[in-house]
Amino acid sequence: MDRTTLAIMARKHWEQWLPEKVVELKAEGQLNAAIQVAARQAQEEIQVLMQQGYQEHEAMEVVLPQLILLPPEPDPDDWEAQELAEKERQYQEMMREPPERPDY
Repeated sequence: MDRTTLAIMARKHWEQWLPEKVVELKAEGQLNAAIQVAARQAQEEIQVLMQQGYQEHEAMEVVLPQLILLPPEPDPDDWEAQELAEKERQYQEMMREPPERPDY
């Protein structure tokens, strides 16, 4: 997939699903640069995976969610999603901390 197509895909996805990120990047004058960087990195990663034996569609399935089709920003009105995100954050934090050893 060419870089222009990846950039167009990123712009459309980010504008729809990451409006706060888009506003922030526009305010900093960095939106176009961020999109171009993401598209370039995605294209490079896809090429690397294809050199390792992935088919193009397989490489895209791996790379696009990481660089182009990012997870949507949480909806401030969706309390269930916010609660789930908080539980996930707590779980991830718990998994990072080494277990406490009892003093015997």
